[in-house]
Amino acid sequence: MNHKNHPINCTGTRTRQVLDPFASGKDQLVTDALKSIKGQAVAKISRRRFLAASTAGVAGFGLSRLFNSSNAYGANGTEVRFREREGFSFLHTYESTGRYWKALEQAGLIRKTNGIRLINSPWGGDEYRFNQAARRDGPLFQLIRKMECPFVIDRVVGGSRYYHYPFDAELAKTYADLLGSNFLGGQVHEPVSNTHNDWNRFIEANSKYKQEAVNPEELQAYFSGKNERHWLEYGTLEDYAGRVFPKNETEFWPEIQLNVERNVKRFGSHFSCAEGSGWGRLAWHIYYKLGAISCFAEMGPWASDGSPFAIAGIRGAAKAAGRQWGVFFAPWGPKGCTSFIPPEDWSWHCPVEEMLASGWPVGPELGPSSALQRRVFFHSYLSGAYTLHEEWGAEDNLESWADAKLSSYGRVTQDLLDFQEAHPDVGHPFTPLALILDASARPPVSDTWDRLKSGLKDVAAQNGENKNRSGAVEAACYPSWVIPELFDIVPSDAPEDILSGYQSLLCFDKSCAPRNARVVEPDAFTESVIQTVRELSPIECSGDLSIQINHRDADNAWIIGLYNPWGAERGDVYGTGSVLDPQSARHGVLRPKFGFSSAKVIHAWPEECKLEASEKNLEVTVGPGGTMILEIHPKV
Repeated sequence: MNHKNHPINCTGTRTRQVLDPFASGKDQLVTDALKSIKGQAVAKISRRRFLAASTAGVAGFGLSRLFNSSNAYGANGTEVRFREREGFSFLHTYESTGRYWKALEQAGLIRKTNGIRLINSPWGGDEYRFNQAARRDGPLFQLIRKMECPFVIDRVVGGSRYYHYPFDAELAKTYADLLGSNFLGGQVHEPVSNTHNDWNRFIEANSKYKQEAVNPEELQAYFSGKNERHWLEYGTLEDYAGRVFPKNETEFWPEIQLNVERNVKRFGSHFSCAEGSGWGRLAWHIYYKLGAISCFAEMGPWASDGSPFAIAGIRGAAKAAGRQWGVFFAPWGPKGCTSFIPPEDWSWHCPVEEMLASGWPVGPELGPSSALQRRVFFHSYLSGAYTLHEEWGAEDNLESWADAKLSSYGRVTQDLLDFQEAHPDVGHPFTPLALILDASARPPVSDTWDRLKSGLKDVAAQNGENKNRSGAVEAACYPSWVIPELFDIVPSDAPEDILSGYQSLLCFDKSCAPRNARVVEPDAFTESVIQTVRELSPIECSGDLSIQINHRDADNAWIIGLYNPWGAERGDVYGTGSVLDPQSARHGVLRPKFGFSSAKVIHAWPEECKLEASEKNLEVTVGPGGTMILEIHPKV
């Protein structure tokens, strides 16, 4: 949680129409003739009701290994090889008292595929932290030994005040020996932005530190810890002693790397790294080289913009490194952070006055809509992420730990877990194109990547009639692109067997271009990406929806994720968690380049979502802020 550059306005009213979610008792099937499919509206959401019949015998597969090598189907019939996940794990929060975990069990949110995220906060007493909460004779250790599931400790450093906690490295090693690749270690959080923030705090304390070396004695009084401007995130004053403000981004990288390396040693070098902002979205391959077990793309209105771009970068870097990756959901913004439970139960143990003094209000009416949460969660599952965990899960999934009542946030979590059980195999992301990133660049940034990120956005949708509609900030977090999400961003030093698995390699810098890569001028890079994706896509797409395309080897089916980023904002807190603008439903047409025998909706929300099919086309409507997933079967 690091939100310095996001002023907060908690005033205003919401009067837009509230729409009930859409839940169906059956898969929705479209065959040859033109048919209109629309979900029936319901007053209450009855979870675990739809698609359950297809789960028999397949929902409880284990997660003892997180990835293997497999063959994937290409649009031209060729087989491509890459490292692919075997399972997806939603990591529930475990706080030291165990009360929240028991409430999750009571609420039915614990599934066989779940993992565990232990909150390790800099606030509160040491009895809440790793050494005590995860001790060898404790209930958490027994639980993890039984589940043999993915396990991460959030966090070692970053996004909150620095606390020099003496992690038990031998205890960390015990978990590593017990879990193998399922031990994700300690989470090192946003080193790029938070290293910048620390240096900005020194300059705010005294502008002379733009030139002079840090003097801890002079700065002691300023860093009182009264709010986020008066604490450090990546070390003590002594850690920064004698260091000089970096003059440019190239000089900043050694500072960032030093902060990472110093802090991962505190956890026995078992670590994973989360990033969400700035050029950190392209630094994944660097963290893997520093030893990261996994990397997490942080998602949320205050954490990220252009999230599909970050997904393309982390997925490509993970393939190259042969490592896993995940998504970290932070429910901050557009106004404050979501929390349903009282402050005395917060797993972060952070004082309310300190949060408010930092401009970080927390409450059930704050944070993003449940519509955005749904888009992030389902997009993560289809995008190939190995894990998904939450910064404020213990505060958000339940209205109360005592009665284990699901909140509007928790009902979205339940929908995802139900969907995973019903559809344990959603195929693999179809990404036939690799965009080559110079692996040696520090920092890994250039104007060409910036132009690509902005050029892929559906500018007409961003600047047209939607601009003044609700949900603009949330739409920027997960914007629609002019093309489906069919590429990875891959470091130039990726192994040959990884690079050869792509149908096309595209690069704008011949000095780092791998063999067989097509090199284009930087100014032509964005248009070349758009053109290449359209040529390689198995489906022609029109409209302004976000589109994922997955292929499932088992039955040759195509799984299509469709997302409408417009028309949802926080509201109806104890109902759906979203207030929707009924005028913001978006439309699109899918034209498969292959003959198809059937198409069906396997998930859709809200009720405006519908599918109409003719012999060659699939016309879709995705309701405001909506998520819709299709399953298409080619003709045999």
